[in-house]
Amino acid sequence: MTAAPADLLRARLARREWTVTVEVVTPAPGDEAARARILTLAEAMKSEDRVAALTLTDRTASLDADPIALAPEVAARSAKAPLVHLAGKGRDDADVARALRRAGAAGVTSLLLTGGDPLPPSRAGEPRVRTRVDATSMLRAARELVPDLTPLGVVPPLRERVAEARASVVMKRELGALGFIAQLTWDQTERETVAAWQADVGPILGAVMLLTRGRLEFLATHRIAGIDVPAPLRQRVLGEPPEAARQRLAFDLVTLRRLGYAGAHLCGVLTPSLVIAVLDEADRLQATLGDDWRP
Repeated sequence: MTAAPADLLRARLARREWTVTVEVVTPAPGDEAARARILTLAEAMKSEDRVAALTLTDRTASLDADPIALAPEVAARSAKAPLVHLAGKGRDDADVARALRRAGAAGVTSLLLTGGDPLPPSRAGEPRVRTRVDATSMLRAARELVPDLTPLGVVPPLRERVAEARASVVMKRELGALGFIAQLTWDQTERETVAAWQADVGPILGAVMLLTRGRLEFLATHRIAGIDVPAPLRQRVLGEPPEAARQRLAFDLVTLRRLGYAGAHLCGVLTPSLVIAVLDEADRLQATLGDDWRP
């Protein structure tokens, strides 16, 4: 009988040990090329101890792209339990309950539960759009239906509403969230503010992204909610060589680590050699940068 994959993320969060998750976008069922890339990355991460889990996104714009269905194969290839994202956007309470039960049956041990953005109202003649389920309701359902799962929540963007964002995180913690992923930001003040919450709300992973010219174009085209690239940074990216993005990402990892985050949630990198190169550079910087690292 094959042993269940280790839930390294859960163990490291409990120990407050620095760790990294790598986000991948769950492909549609017919996209074999994307599926192969993800499984290749999973295989490569089997021997990469610095990465605790791949995070399988829940693509609410394409509900047939099923992270729960993909999870067992990713777990088998990586020998690590993935972090499976389940979004309340585009689902009602019954949908969420079914998904939670499916996750438990599929052997999923860690879930990232998010409410998502409000959906627009249906227009005349269009099918009824289901109202979203917010993250607090999802946490309650997870506690009732699959109590053995490790639920994680998201730190909402602060956007000058710091008290409201903190209250949201505290509530999620009280409802059972064992850790959090902070929204992607390049605002150092926001990073420091969120890092300080960990004493009260538990471990938080800070999101970081490989920000290249192509990624900027993607973000502009798809208007990804919650990601706001400051204008000076956009201008810098447009005028720099590709290797600068990798160096900046490594610096971001070190920044989060020195601010006291529990770890990093790495976005925008699917190539195994690039993941390893960025982690290697971050380790080098961590070992060589002095106390004057902030400038």
